[in-house]
Amino acid sequence: MEKQAQISPELYYDERSAGGIVYKIENSKPVFLLIKTFASKNKRTIYKFPKGHLKDNEVLKQAAQREVEEEGKVKTKIVAKVGSNDYIIWDKLQKRKIIKKVTFFLMEYVEQSNLKYYDTEIVLGREWMTFEEGTRKLAFDSEKVLLQKAKWKLDQILKK
Repeated sequence: MEKQAQISPELYYDERSAGGIVYKIENSKPVFLLIKTFASKNKRTIYKFPKGHLKDNEVLKQAAQREVEEEGKVKTKIVAKVGSNDYIIWDKLQKRKIIKKVTFFLMEYVEQSNLKYYDTEIVLGREWMTFEEGTRKLAFDSEKVLLQKAKWKLDQILKK
């Protein structure tokens, strides 16, 4: 007999974040913006999508655009919601697990931004990549799945 998973009634999200999968068309093909950061946990550089925490009174779309502008140095227009990832992380200060939900949006590149970036995470670079390059370079499988979803949504939009 199969064992059923027990769901705790206290299950909720301790943190909410939002981010963007930004595209622009180059040579008739979409390219996607990835940021290169230093992951102190495993002491290596990784590629990922820009994302971050919501500020007070901020909604998901606002936070996503702000984070993309801060980390990605680009202004964008939101095209569609792509999806969300749930993470369980260990909070060293609180000595407990934190359940975090990050929602990503497909965004169209509008223009470069000179907004100053202030955060503890160090952004080493920003690169535009094809879908294939992005799939190879993204550090997290969950973000590779989001890139696939974003490309599918974008393909549907571009067919119209």
